[in-house]
Amino acid sequence: ENKKQAIILSGVAIVALLALIIGATYAYFRASGNSGSNTDINVTTYTLDLLSFEMGSDIKINADQTSFASGKGNATGSTFAKAILTANNKTNTATKNYYMYLNISNNTFTYTQNENTPELLLTITDVSGNAITSITGLTYKTVIDGKGTSVSGFDITTKSGLLTLFDNREITASPTKTEEWNVTVTFVNYNVNQTGNAGKSFNAKLMIQQEEYELTLADICAGKTLSDCVISQYTGTQGDNALYYHNSTLTNGAGDNSYRYAGASDSVNNYICLGSDATTCPEANLFRIIGVFGDQTKVIRAKSVGDKQWHTSPNNTWSSSSLNTYLNGEYLTSLGTLAEKIATTTWKVGGGSWANIGKSVPATAYQYEVGSSASTTTYDAKIGLMFVSDYGFAAEPSAWTTKLSSYSSNTSKDWLFLGPTEWTISHNSGNTSYAFFVRSIGSVDSDGLVTASLAVRPTFSLLSSVTYASGSGTSSDPIRIN
Repeated sequence: ENKKQAIILSGVAIVALLALIIGATYAYFRASGNSGSNTDINVTTYTLDLLSFEMGSDIKINADQTSFASGKGNATGSTFAKAILTANNKTNTATKNYYMYLNISNNTFTYTQNENTPELLLTITDVSGNAITSITGLTYKTVIDGKGTSVSGFDITTKSGLLTLFDNREITASPTKTEEWNVTVTFVNYNVNQTGNAGKSFNAKLMIQQEEYELTLADICAGKTLSDCVISQYTGTQGDNALYYHNSTLTNGAGDNSYRYAGASDSVNNYICLGSDATTCPEANLFRIIGVFGDQTKVIRAKSVGDKQWHTSPNNTWSSSSLNTYLNGEYLTSLGTLAEKIATTTWKVGGGSWANIGKSVPATAYQYEVGSSASTTTYDAKIGLMFVSDYGFAAEPSAWTTKLSSYSSNTSKDWLFLGPTEWTISHNSGNTSYAFFVRSIGSVDSDGLVTASLAVRPTFSLLSSVTYASGSGTSSDPIRIN
């Protein structure tokens, strides 16, 4: 009976507890809802600002013989890009920014008349047909074509690489806005002799995006020969990527249409690894690109192979010098299969006087060393040394008005400056025992006895068929070739 009573009491307790819980819960919901009725909860979800883009196809222009026919008209290629901004549904207003680029992957066109007569013009208009007439780094021009029609646009005749069309452009929407840009590249037919552009081609892609684009060397050089890779880094603005185009308009330049690197060593990314697949390029395989001459890329060893005599006897004839024998014998053999990629070069080895080379500015030294005023003495071989003028033009352009004998390691900012006293290939024509050299202070001199032992950096040109494989050109990530 006691057990039965305990069970009854337990049952009562459980019922009481349940009643308490139910009551408390009910009271809670009543308090929460302020009444006994059900309460609906409404949640509003807002959208976010949305910036999207659309792009058209690539622009391609190929100039064949029919492009130059009288009355044929101009050749054009067009594309478009859109920036579309939709605001959120709370404020119904939004502001964003975007970038637009023209990435010219290939451009072999040139000026057939003069640089004031553009042959490729870039035209940019908005959806209403309003033209953009000002872009940093580009020149807007208007010309009359062979049919007497006025054509306007930015001169991109020799441009390559990435051109910034809009830099952080602002777009505002209330609640939506579309900015459409129509881009056309025109090859102008002047009905004059433009056969210099026969067979030339142009390829470009319009890019539009929210983030600023960082173009890599691999983007520029994919599929290109090494020489075209270097040339592609020239944007049309002298000094971009530390590269200078030595055409007739470059002040104090060589005027030989070469593309040369210039500037302080740590600002010039022209390193190239040759003859090695090692992850870290060995010192013996690390070179630097002097520039492109014609269709060949000229390089120089980054470090000296050691101190050597220019000649073992007091005779400064390069063809018979002991240094030439070493470079085109023992050293060339040590390069293994790399030697097969080196072009045989006709080196100008007649030298010159102290007044015309050492005591002059780079442009004058160039003319007397390898240019129109140079000696006709030449020597055909694969390996040589840098010219005095190579050293002169590797300095910042501000130094090109300075006599080479007054160059300084502190002020000239010359990436070819090695540190130790170093031989060049040119000899002093006024003394059969002397050759030109670069002093440890950065200046050029010519009273170096050829029997002295100075630093030596082999220099040579790679065949035009050599192609780019990878690399950014820094010392830790040098260019590699296929």
